[in-house]
Amino acid sequence: GQSLTYKELDRRANQLAHYLRNIHGVGPDKLVGVCLERGFEMVISIMGILKAGGAYVPLDPSYPGSRLAYMVKDACMDTVLTVSSVSSRLPEGEFTQVLLDELTLLDGYSEASPKVIDTAVTSDNLAYVIYTSGSTGQPKGVMVEH
Repeated sequence: GQSLTYKELDRRANQLAHYLRNIHGVGPDKLVGVCLERGFEMVISIMGILKAGGAYVPLDPSYPGSRLAYMVKDACMDTVLTVSSVSSRLPEGEFTQVLLDELTLLDGYSEASPKVIDTAVTSDNLAYVIYTSGSTGQPKGVMVEH
């Protein structure tokens, strides 16, 4: 029952990218967690992280707390994007939860696309890190470059 135009998606992802770069120092190879249910916020988050030059780490909110804690710590994430309804599933830790459903979070940030030259991203930089089940029982991060 919801819709989002490509223009609105691009605008919101650009604002998030500027916010992530300015407030959280996101740039090449900087990992940002995405702990969201599937939906618009997830797509906006992934695009915003990539536009900021960073790499995303999907964190499924349905995972057990111990697995989420391990992934956040193992990936040395400083920032995790989430929403209020999911944030309680994240473990305590030394990272910042950015609640995307706070209405004023992105106010004042540019809707223009960040300049590619400013991000300094190359094909050798990380795009995302996905965690597998791992043969030892511990999840293993697989780093995927652009």
